[in-house]
Amino acid sequence: MYNLGELFYQAEDDYHSKPLHDKEVKSYMCHGFKIIKELYSDKVSIIDMTKGGDYYQEINCDEYKYFKTLGWKKAIYVLYLSNCRTKLSKLETRIQNALVNNVSIKTIRKLKASREQILRNFNKVKIKLN
Repeated sequence: MYNLGELFYQAEDDYHSKPLHDKEVKSYMCHGFKIIKELYSDKVSIIDMTKGGDYYQEINCDEYKYFKTLGWKKAIYVLYLSNCRTKLSKLETRIQNALVNNVSIKTIRKLKASREQILRNFNKVKIKLN
């Protein structure tokens, strides 16, 4: 089991985690997940930046459990694959609706290109996880 401080240091040592520092916070981002440490209070939190909405949301308790049991890198891979599956199912629905409603070919091609890109990224991360 890892605590949030250990997860932050794992992110700090990870080559793929990109630093995003500010005057008040120190943070690292990898595959849409951002770990933030406030400099004044040493509070650490993890944000999922891939979920839609008006603002970014902190991950839920179940996702924190993944991080605490698997560590920074492996949990990111598992959760990233889960997010990709969600995106793919939404895209499949949009493609089916576009085909049924006779939407322009250009729009359908864009949707299919998005699906291919997500599948490529999914496969890259899946290989890293294995």
